[in-house]
Amino acid sequence: MKYFAALLLSAVLFVACGDESSSSAPDPIGEISSSSNEELGSSSSVAEKNSSSSVSGKNSSSSVVESSSSDSVKTCTPDQEGLEQWYFFTKETYVCQNGVWVLQSSSEEFFSGTPCEKDEEGYTVFISQEQVKYICQNEIWIPMSSSSVVQQSSSSKYYDMSRQFNAKLSYGEFTDPRDNHVYKTIRLYDDVTDTLTFFAENLNFGKMISGGDQQGDSTKYCYDDDPWYCENGWGGLYTWATAMAFQAACDSSQTGSEKCLNTTDESRNTLVPNNSEYVVHQGICPDGWHIMNQGEWVAAINGHGAMSGSQYLSSEVWNGIMENPRGFSLLPVGLYDSVNRRFSGIMELGYYWIPREYYDEPALLGTMVHFIHNHMNMSAGSEKSDALSIRCVKDY
Repeated sequence: MKYFAALLLSAVLFVACGDESSSSAPDPIGEISSSSNEELGSSSSVAEKNSSSSVSGKNSSSSVVESSSSDSVKTCTPDQEGLEQWYFFTKETYVCQNGVWVLQSSSEEFFSGTPCEKDEEGYTVFISQEQVKYICQNEIWIPMSSSSVVQQSSSSKYYDMSRQFNAKLSYGEFTDPRDNHVYKTIRLYDDVTDTLTFFAENLNFGKMISGGDQQGDSTKYCYDDDPWYCENGWGGLYTWATAMAFQAACDSSQTGSEKCLNTTDESRNTLVPNNSEYVVHQGICPDGWHIMNQGEWVAAINGHGAMSGSQYLSSEVWNGIMENPRGFSLLPVGLYDSVNRRFSGIMELGYYWIPREYYDEPALLGTMVHFIHNHMNMSAGSEKSDALSIRCVKDY
């Protein structure tokens, strides 16, 4: 699978949050409720996000201890004077004093008692380092019962799907007439149309074939070549050409070329004409539905406010996220990596094709929406021969 520098950088930034040395002061970090800084609607945007495990404003009665290492001293701005920053992974608190971040002595400090915002009231977050799930109540994160945490069964490689959907919300249903598969649907309000109706599940159409075999009409891969994943909410995985319902040659040739005669129908792009981010393309979706385009992914995230867009859309089955507040129930099924010929990334990464070729190498790369645990990238490139997930939207 091909990744680009910007995407790699964002992933490195995400991982680095857990690798800080306890002897060096962190850079000033934002509150958990204001950590999302996703660039939406731009084809070249990369979602940048601070770690959601870092919280400012943690009170501490510990005495101030000056760091003895000059390498560890980091400056702060005058408007941060007196501000405290608690770094979860090292259990340390820093305070801005006289233009530098100063380490305060601290013992075992935990997530419990750190502040949350009013618009996060009732939301939950799982802190994997503590193996504790917290809920925001009265603007404070407090621990919940450990029995409420969704975890993988220790006796099975499969997942508990009982919380795939948000039980507090009302879902519709759609039966695909091609195979009588029933999908839950969810209506999300946005600023572009009155309502958009989405599949609340990944598309699961077609006959399972082994990963790496040539896909054709009505075929799919199931993660690990195991039908359980397709049958239990994770859905099928499709190459770009199969997802677009194009000839197989389009996985290695640009659309409209001699080898790939297929193209998307720009005439159906009624919301924003002549804008490839809003192409309405049916692809492998059933009649009356189309593959989510970039503009519709933006609409799905609309209203996420301070929360990560990834957390805002994800199913609670995805351990360590919010409680599926919008009912979209996104699952990180990973992908089939055609370069390394293997399945990878389940419960870590979610990849969804959108109906566009990637501008850098359109003959070989398709455009996808990419989700990490608490981070997302609205537009990135992947090998067209990789197999990713699909979400469908009702035509309007």
